[in-house]
Amino acid sequence: MKKNILIILILVVNISVNAQSSKMKFGIKTGINSSKYTPEMYLGNSRLADYQGKIGFYVGGFTNIMISEKLKIQPELLYVNQGTKMIIEDITLNDSNLNTIATGDIEYKINESVISLPITLQYFITNKFNFEGGIQLGYIINRKEEITKNPFEQFLGDNSINNNVDYDKFDLGFNLGLGYNLLENVRINTRYFLGLIERDNSIKPSVFSLGIEYEI
Repeated sequence: MKKNILIILILVVNISVNAQSSKMKFGIKTGINSSKYTPEMYLGNSRLADYQGKIGFYVGGFTNIMISEKLKIQPELLYVNQGTKMIIEDITLNDSNLNTIATGDIEYKINESVISLPITLQYFITNKFNFEGGIQLGYIINRKEEITKNPFEQFLGDNSINNNVDYDKFDLGFNLGLGYNLLENVRINTRYFLGLIERDNSIKPSVFSLGIEYEI
């Protein structure tokens, strides 16, 4: 994993160095996203956790390098807020005599703060419209989990969660998207990102984003 990341970074640096004679532009970008974990957790035929979308945002900068009239490459450095909502369904709480005293769902919200490095290749069908795709590296700098609904609080007491547990920090995946130039230096784009490596032995992030870019 670390070897693959090193190779990717070396390739990016090499492309950037070779692109000094090409047309380069710099800019800033921001937008919103809807993220969730995949896949959902099952035990046999029973679903243990239902992952649902959480709204977040991203902000950062980019370098756009023209390779030809049709092709551009765009490395970016972003701060991303993402995560998921998680519902553990149909929980039953029994007393010592196995009598049911409460049933319901527990709902969680998980927030991740991520430093993200997308590297996308853009193919322009027209002067304004393009397809794009590439890889994306991520480093999770913070992860917080909170209970937003707990029907068992009166029976179990403390409603807080220990957020000091260890978790996988690195992420790697691919993204696909579309872009459109509204003005000469203003562009909108939408992307879908899917994690390729399984974090914490169970999860991969899935993120839809919509945003705007401004070339300086």
